[in-house]
Amino acid sequence: MPEGKGARFSKERFFWIVLSAMLLVFVFFLSFQYVRYKDRLLKVQKEREVLTTKIKRLEGRSLLRNWEMERLKKVLPNPVEDLVADLMQHKELIPFKGVLGGTMGFYSKKDIYVLTSRWVLASFEDGHIGGKILLEYWISPQGKIQWKVLSAYLD
Repeated sequence: MPEGKGARFSKERFFWIVLSAMLLVFVFFLSFQYVRYKDRLLKVQKEREVLTTKIKRLEGRSLLRNWEMERLKKVLPNPVEDLVADLMQHKELIPFKGVLGGTMGFYSKKDIYVLTSRWVLASFEDGHIGGKILLEYWISPQGKIQWKVLSAYLD
């Protein structure tokens, strides 16, 4: 082999070795990034499941735990719905008078939240002003609901 051809061959060979090494490093880098992002994705998916569960509980207007719900079902067939429906009939619990001819009441089911097996938080309004009320409730063995106002304020 002439000297020039051998030198060209070794330069070409060196070029391909360096290019292969660079590609190999790039592939390892991408593999590492893939694993890192896959782990992050799994963490985010778990966080999403937890948040979705919390949102579903809130959308159901209830923060009741399963055991509380089961206990309430012994006296009310649909505890959350029954509590909300009963409260909506008791506008006399609201300790504020309406203004400009309005009548205070619980007008939106979605603004009544069953917090525990003893407490309910609800929004009330008269079309002009509104507020929040925290109530305690008891359910008789016959399913009759009794209410007690714990606190209330106007927004």
